[in-house]
Amino acid sequence: MQVLTCCLLLVAIGINKNQKIAGIPLEQFSAEQSEVPVHDWTTKTGDRVISTQYIARDIWGYGGNIPLYIYLKNNTIDRIEVQSNAESPEFLASVVDKGLLAAWNGLTPEEAIARPVDAITGATLSSNAIIASVEKAMQYAAGQVTTDRTVHWEWKNVRFWIVLVIVLSGIFIPLFYKNNYFRMGQLLLNVIVLGFWSGNFISLSLLVNYLSNGVNVWMSVIPLLLLVAAFLLPLLGKSNHYCLWLCPLGSCQELIGKIIPYKAKLTPDMIRNLSDFRNGLWLVIMMVMWFGVGFELLDYELFSAFMFRQAAVPLIIVALLFALLSGFIQHPYCRFVCPTGSLIKFSQQTSNKLN
Repeated sequence: MQVLTCCLLLVAIGINKNQKIAGIPLEQFSAEQSEVPVHDWTTKTGDRVISTQYIARDIWGYGGNIPLYIYLKNNTIDRIEVQSNAESPEFLASVVDKGLLAAWNGLTPEEAIARPVDAITGATLSSNAIIASVEKAMQYAAGQVTTDRTVHWEWKNVRFWIVLVIVLSGIFIPLFYKNNYFRMGQLLLNVIVLGFWSGNFISLSLLVNYLSNGVNVWMSVIPLLLLVAAFLLPLLGKSNHYCLWLCPLGSCQELIGKIIPYKAKLTPDMIRNLSDFRNGLWLVIMMVMWFGVGFELLDYELFSAFMFRQAAVPLIIVALLFALLSGFIQHPYCRFVCPTGSLIKFSQQTSNKLN
Protein backbone atom coordinates (compact mmCIF):
# COMPACT_ATOMS: atom_id res chain seq x y z
CA MET A 1 0.00 0.00 0.00
CA GLN A 2 2.84 2.38 0.84
CA VAL A 3 4.58 1.68 -2.48
CA LEU A 4 1.34 2.45 -4.33
CA THR A 5 0.95 5.68 -2.38
CA CYS A 6 4.48 6.72 -3.36
CA CYS A 7 3.82 5.89 -7.02
CA LEU A 8 0.61 7.92 -7.08
CA LEU A 9 2.34 10.88 -5.47
CA LEU A 10 5.19 10.76 -8.01
CA VAL A 11 2.72 10.31 -10.88
CA ALA A 12 0.94 13.49 -9.79
CA ILE A 13 4.26 15.35 -9.70
CA GLY A 14 5.18 13.96 -13.12
CA ILE A 15 1.85 15.12 -14.55
CA ASN A 16 2.48 18.62 -13.23
CA LYS A 17 6.03 18.62 -14.58
CA ASN A 18 5.66 17.06 -18.03
CA GLN A 19 1.89 16.75 -18.63
CA LYS A 20 2.36 13.04 -19.33
CA ILE A 21 1.60 9.66 -17.81
CA ALA A 22 3.90 6.79 -18.87
CA GLY A 23 4.92 8.83 -21.91
CA ILE A 24 1.37 9.54 -23.06
CA PRO A 25 0.43 13.24 -23.24
CA LEU A 26 -2.65 14.03 -21.20
CA GLU A 27 -4.56 15.32 -24.22
CA GLN A 28 -4.37 11.88 -25.82
CA PHE A 29 -6.46 10.37 -23.04
CA SER A 30 -9.39 12.50 -24.17
CA ALA A 31 -8.73 12.18 -27.90
CA GLU A 32 -10.52 9.50 -29.87
CA GLN A 33 -7.47 8.77 -31.99
CA SER A 34 -3.93 10.06 -31.54
CA GLU A 35 -2.30 11.59 -34.60
CA VAL A 36 1.23 10.81 -35.76
CA PRO A 37 3.21 14.06 -35.52
CA VAL A 38 4.65 15.52 -38.72
CA HIS A 39 8.21 14.26 -38.99
CA ASP A 40 9.44 15.43 -42.41
CA TRP A 41 8.84 18.79 -44.05
CA THR A 42 10.45 21.50 -46.20
CA THR A 43 11.01 25.05 -45.02
CA LYS A 44 10.33 28.19 -47.08
CA THR A 45 14.04 28.38 -47.87
CA GLY A 46 14.02 24.86 -49.31
CA ASP A 47 15.74 23.12 -46.39
CA ARG A 48 14.48 19.69 -45.42
CA VAL A 49 13.72 19.18 -41.73
CA ILE A 50 13.41 15.74 -40.12
CA SER A 51 11.97 15.49 -36.62
CA THR A 52 12.95 12.47 -34.54
CA GLN A 53 9.96 12.80 -32.20
CA TYR A 54 8.09 9.99 -33.96
CA ILE A 55 10.91 8.29 -35.89
CA ALA A 56 13.04 7.75 -32.76
CA ARG A 57 10.28 7.75 -30.14
CA ASP A 58 11.61 4.49 -28.66
CA ILE A 59 15.08 5.91 -27.97
CA TRP A 60 15.48 7.37 -24.51
CA GLY A 61 17.98 9.33 -22.50
CA TYR A 62 17.93 9.81 -18.73
CA GLY A 63 14.56 11.59 -18.58
CA GLY A 64 12.85 10.16 -21.66
CA ASN A 65 12.87 10.79 -25.39
CA ILE A 66 15.02 13.67 -26.71
CA PRO A 67 13.31 15.09 -29.84
CA LEU A 68 15.64 16.57 -32.44
CA TYR A 69 15.15 18.71 -35.53
CA ILE A 70 17.73 17.75 -38.16
CA TYR A 71 18.11 20.37 -40.93
CA LEU A 72 19.39 19.15 -44.30
CA LYS A 73 20.55 21.52 -47.04
CA ASN A 74 21.35 20.00 -50.44
CA ASN A 75 21.10 16.56 -48.81
CA THR A 76 23.76 17.30 -46.20
CA ILE A 77 23.22 17.99 -42.52
CA ASP A 78 23.32 21.74 -41.87
CA ARG A 79 22.53 21.68 -38.12
CA ILE A 80 20.76 19.73 -35.39
CA GLU A 81 18.58 21.34 -32.74
CA VAL A 82 17.28 19.80 -29.51
CA GLN A 83 13.58 20.31 -28.86
CA SER A 84 11.61 20.36 -25.59
CA ASN A 85 12.50 17.37 -23.41
CA ALA A 86 12.73 16.14 -19.81
CA GLU A 87 16.50 15.68 -19.61
CA SER A 88 18.58 17.34 -16.92
CA PRO A 89 19.61 20.77 -18.27
CA GLU A 90 23.17 20.25 -17.02
CA PHE A 91 23.57 17.02 -18.99
CA LEU A 92 22.24 18.51 -22.22
CA ALA A 93 24.36 21.63 -21.77
CA SER A 94 27.42 19.39 -21.54
CA VAL A 95 26.41 17.59 -24.74
CA VAL A 96 25.99 20.88 -26.61
CA ASP A 97 29.13 22.51 -25.19
CA LYS A 98 31.29 19.55 -26.21
CA GLY A 99 30.06 19.76 -29.81
CA LEU A 100 28.10 16.54 -30.13
CA LEU A 101 25.29 18.15 -32.14
CA ALA A 102 27.83 19.46 -34.67
CA ALA A 103 29.52 16.07 -35.14
CA TRP A 104 27.41 15.31 -38.24
CA ASN A 105 27.43 18.75 -39.89
CA GLY A 106 28.28 18.61 -43.58
CA LEU A 107 27.59 14.88 -43.90
CA THR A 108 25.06 13.19 -46.15
CA PRO A 109 22.61 10.79 -44.49
CA GLU A 110 24.69 7.82 -45.67
CA GLU A 111 27.90 9.36 -44.31
CA ALA A 112 26.22 10.20 -41.00
CA ILE A 113 25.08 6.59 -40.59
CA ALA A 114 28.61 5.28 -41.20
CA ARG A 115 30.38 7.81 -38.97
CA PRO A 116 31.23 6.52 -35.45
CA VAL A 117 30.50 9.11 -32.77
CA ASP A 118 31.47 8.63 -29.13
CA ALA A 119 29.18 9.42 -26.20
CA ILE A 120 30.00 12.35 -23.93
CA THR A 121 31.53 11.24 -20.62
CA GLY A 122 29.34 12.28 -17.71
CA ALA A 123 26.24 12.53 -19.91
CA THR A 124 26.29 9.04 -21.36
CA LEU A 125 22.55 8.32 -21.44
CA SER A 126 21.69 11.68 -22.98
CA SER A 127 24.45 11.61 -25.59
CA ASN A 128 23.85 7.96 -26.52
CA ALA A 129 20.17 8.76 -27.05
CA ILE A 130 21.06 11.65 -29.37
CA ILE A 131 23.54 9.51 -31.32
CA ALA A 132 21.00 6.68 -31.77
CA SER A 133 18.24 9.16 -32.73
CA VAL A 134 20.40 10.80 -35.41
CA GLU A 135 21.34 7.39 -36.81
CA LYS A 136 17.72 6.28 -37.02
CA ALA A 137 16.60 9.56 -38.59
CA MET A 138 19.36 9.36 -41.20
CA GLN A 139 18.38 5.80 -42.03
CA TYR A 140 14.91 7.16 -42.70
CA ALA A 141 16.34 10.02 -44.80
CA ALA A 142 18.44 7.59 -46.84
CA GLY A 143 15.49 5.29 -47.42
CA GLN A 144 17.05 2.45 -45.47
CA VAL A 145 15.26 -0.03 -43.25
CA THR A 146 15.96 1.07 -39.69
CA THR A 147 18.17 -1.20 -37.64
CA ASP A 148 17.31 -2.68 -34.27
CA ARG A 149 20.01 -0.64 -32.54
CA THR A 150 17.46 1.07 -30.31
CA VAL A 151 16.95 -2.20 -28.46
CA HIS A 152 20.38 -3.76 -28.47
CA TRP A 153 23.03 -1.01 -28.65
CA GLU A 154 23.48 -0.85 -24.90
CA TRP A 155 24.04 -4.60 -24.67
CA LYS A 156 27.12 -4.27 -26.89
CA ASN A 157 28.72 -1.78 -24.52
CA VAL A 158 31.50 -3.13 -22.26
CA ARG A 159 30.64 -0.49 -19.64
CA PHE A 160 27.10 -1.89 -19.44
CA TRP A 161 28.31 -5.39 -18.57
CA ILE A 162 30.76 -4.17 -15.94
CA VAL A 163 28.04 -2.09 -14.27
CA LEU A 164 25.56 -4.98 -14.54
CA VAL A 165 27.92 -7.38 -12.75
CA ILE A 166 28.48 -4.91 -9.91
CA VAL A 167 24.75 -4.25 -9.50
CA LEU A 168 23.90 -7.97 -9.51
CA SER A 169 26.69 -8.54 -7.00
CA GLY A 170 25.24 -5.91 -4.68
CA ILE A 171 21.74 -7.35 -5.03
CA PHE A 172 22.29 -11.09 -4.68
CA ILE A 173 25.58 -11.88 -2.90
CA PRO A 174 24.60 -10.12 0.38
CA LEU A 175 21.49 -12.30 0.51
CA PHE A 176 23.62 -15.43 0.95
CA TYR A 177 27.11 -14.35 1.94
CA LYS A 178 28.28 -11.88 4.59
CA ASN A 179 31.92 -10.86 4.69
CA ASN A 180 33.51 -7.56 5.69
CA TYR A 181 36.12 -7.66 2.91
CA PHE A 182 33.46 -8.29 0.30
CA ARG A 183 31.40 -5.41 1.68
CA MET A 184 34.35 -3.00 1.47
CA GLY A 185 35.01 -4.06 -2.11
CA GLN A 186 31.37 -3.66 -3.05
CA LEU A 187 31.18 -0.20 -1.48
CA LEU A 188 34.33 0.91 -3.29
CA LEU A 189 33.01 -0.33 -6.65
CA ASN A 190 29.70 1.42 -5.98
CA VAL A 191 31.49 4.74 -5.58
CA ILE A 192 33.91 4.36 -8.49
CA VAL A 193 31.77 2.54 -11.05
CA LEU A 194 28.12 3.25 -10.20
CA GLY A 195 28.90 6.79 -9.05
CA PHE A 196 31.74 8.48 -10.92
CA TRP A 197 32.12 6.21 -13.96
CA SER A 198 28.56 5.47 -15.02
CA GLY A 199 26.26 7.68 -12.92
CA ASN A 200 23.83 4.91 -11.98
CA PHE A 201 21.75 5.64 -8.89
CA ILE A 202 18.16 6.21 -7.83
CA SER A 203 16.95 9.78 -7.45
CA LEU A 204 13.63 11.58 -7.30
CA SER A 205 14.35 12.91 -10.77
CA LEU A 206 14.72 9.38 -12.15
CA LEU A 207 11.50 8.17 -10.49
CA VAL A 208 9.43 11.15 -11.66
CA ASN A 209 10.78 10.84 -15.21
CA TYR A 210 10.01 7.12 -15.40
CA LEU A 211 6.45 7.51 -14.17
CA SER A 212 5.85 10.56 -16.34
CA ASN A 213 7.66 9.55 -19.54
CA GLY A 214 7.45 5.78 -19.27
CA VAL A 215 10.33 3.29 -19.28
CA ASN A 216 12.23 1.77 -22.19
CA VAL A 217 13.06 -1.54 -20.50
CA TRP A 218 15.88 -2.52 -22.85
CA MET A 219 17.69 0.78 -22.32
CA SER A 220 17.00 0.97 -18.57
CA VAL A 221 18.06 -2.44 -17.28
CA ILE A 222 20.50 -1.07 -14.69
CA PRO A 223 18.15 1.57 -13.18
CA LEU A 224 15.32 -0.97 -13.08
CA LEU A 225 17.49 -3.43 -11.15
CA LEU A 226 18.32 -0.67 -8.67
CA LEU A 227 14.60 0.04 -8.30
CA VAL A 228 14.01 -3.66 -7.58
CA ALA A 229 16.59 -3.49 -4.80
CA ALA A 230 15.05 -0.32 -3.38
CA PHE A 231 11.34 -1.09 -3.55
CA LEU A 232 10.77 -4.82 -4.11
CA LEU A 233 13.42 -6.53 -1.97
CA PRO A 234 12.03 -4.81 1.17
CA LEU A 235 8.76 -6.61 0.48
CA LEU A 236 10.74 -9.83 0.94
CA GLY A 237 12.15 -8.67 4.25
CA LYS A 238 15.34 -7.03 2.96
CA SER A 239 14.68 -3.47 4.07
CA ASN A 240 17.10 -0.70 3.08
CA HIS A 241 18.94 -3.09 0.77
CA TYR A 242 19.61 -0.47 -1.89
CA CYS A 243 20.77 2.13 0.63
CA LEU A 244 23.07 -0.33 2.41
CA TRP A 245 24.52 -2.21 -0.54
CA LEU A 246 24.20 -0.20 -3.77
CA CYS A 247 23.77 3.54 -3.27
CA PRO A 248 27.06 5.18 -4.34
CA LEU A 249 26.51 8.17 -2.05
CA GLY A 250 25.81 5.99 0.97
CA SER A 251 28.83 3.83 0.09
CA CYS A 252 31.05 6.92 -0.10
CA GLN A 253 29.93 8.11 3.32
CA GLU A 254 30.54 4.72 4.91
CA LEU A 255 34.03 4.40 3.43
CA ILE A 256 35.03 7.87 4.60
CA GLY A 257 33.57 7.10 8.01
CA LYS A 258 35.91 4.11 8.35
CA ILE A 259 38.95 6.25 7.60
CA ILE A 260 38.31 8.62 10.51
CA PRO A 261 37.81 6.62 13.74
CA TYR A 262 36.48 9.52 15.84
CA LYS A 263 32.72 9.96 15.80
CA ALA A 264 30.73 12.78 17.36
CA LYS A 265 28.17 11.67 19.93
CA LEU A 266 24.64 12.71 19.06
CA THR A 267 22.03 12.68 21.79
CA PRO A 268 18.73 10.84 21.19
CA ASP A 269 16.95 14.21 21.02
CA MET A 270 19.37 15.47 18.35
CA ILE A 271 18.91 12.32 16.29
CA ARG A 272 15.14 12.57 16.58
CA ASN A 273 15.11 16.24 15.62
CA LEU A 274 17.40 15.68 12.64
CA SER A 275 15.27 12.73 11.51
CA ASP A 276 12.17 14.90 11.77
CA PHE A 277 13.98 17.51 9.66
CA ARG A 278 14.61 14.93 6.93
CA ASN A 279 10.99 13.82 6.91
CA GLY A 280 9.80 17.42 6.89
CA LEU A 281 12.16 18.33 4.05
CA TRP A 282 10.89 15.45 1.97
CA LEU A 283 7.26 16.38 2.59
CA VAL A 284 7.91 20.01 1.67
CA ILE A 285 9.66 19.02 -1.57
CA MET A 286 6.84 16.63 -2.48
CA MET A 287 4.08 19.11 -1.71
CA VAL A 288 5.78 22.00 -3.53
CA MET A 289 6.07 19.94 -6.71
CA TRP A 290 2.61 18.47 -6.20
CA PHE A 291 1.32 22.04 -6.48
CA GLY A 292 3.17 22.43 -9.77
CA VAL A 293 6.26 24.45 -8.88
CA GLY A 294 9.87 23.89 -7.79
CA PHE A 295 10.69 21.08 -10.23
CA GLU A 296 14.29 22.32 -10.42
CA LEU A 297 14.69 20.84 -6.91
CA LEU A 298 14.86 17.41 -8.58
CA ASP A 299 18.28 18.25 -10.02
CA TYR A 300 19.81 19.25 -6.69
CA GLU A 301 20.04 15.99 -4.81
CA LEU A 302 23.68 15.29 -3.95
CA PHE A 303 23.79 12.22 -6.23
CA SER A 304 24.31 14.59 -9.16
CA ALA A 305 27.70 15.58 -7.72
CA PHE A 306 29.11 12.29 -9.05
CA MET A 307 28.71 13.84 -12.53
CA PHE A 308 30.94 16.67 -11.39
CA ARG A 309 31.59 17.93 -14.93
CA GLN A 310 27.92 18.89 -15.22
CA ALA A 311 26.93 19.48 -11.60
CA ALA A 312 26.49 23.01 -10.27
CA VAL A 313 29.43 24.29 -8.22
CA PRO A 314 27.32 24.91 -5.05
CA LEU A 315 26.07 21.31 -5.26
CA ILE A 316 29.63 19.99 -5.47
CA ILE A 317 30.66 22.14 -2.49
CA VAL A 318 27.76 20.83 -0.38
CA ALA A 319 28.60 17.26 -1.41
CA LEU A 320 32.22 17.73 -0.31
CA LEU A 321 31.08 19.17 3.02
CA PHE A 322 28.84 16.15 3.65
CA ALA A 323 31.71 13.85 2.62
CA LEU A 324 33.91 15.49 5.24
CA LEU A 325 31.13 15.41 7.82
CA SER A 326 30.65 11.68 7.23
CA GLY A 327 34.05 11.14 8.81
CA PHE A 328 32.65 12.36 12.13
CA ILE A 329 28.95 11.47 11.90
CA GLN A 330 27.72 8.17 10.50
CA HIS A 331 25.94 8.62 7.14
CA PRO A 332 24.86 12.24 7.80
CA TYR A 333 23.22 12.83 4.42
CA CYS A 334 21.46 9.45 4.34
CA ARG A 335 20.13 9.73 7.88
CA PHE A 336 19.21 13.39 8.11
CA VAL A 337 18.68 14.87 4.61
CA CYS A 338 18.24 12.46 1.67
CA PRO A 339 14.76 12.98 0.07
CA THR A 340 15.08 9.83 -2.03
CA GLY A 341 15.96 7.84 1.08
CA SER A 342 12.89 9.27 2.81
CA LEU A 343 10.73 8.09 -0.09
CA ILE A 344 12.25 4.60 0.03
CA LYS A 345 11.78 4.46 3.80
CA PHE A 346 8.18 5.64 3.50
CA SER A 347 7.45 2.93 0.92
CA GLN A 348 8.68 0.27 3.35
CA GLN A 349 6.51 1.25 6.25
CA THR A 350 3.48 -0.72 7.31
CA SER A 351 1.62 2.36 8.48
CA ASN A 352 1.11 5.87 7.18
CA LYS A 353 3.16 7.38 9.95
CA LEU A 354 6.73 8.44 9.16
CA ASN A 355 9.34 7.33 11.67
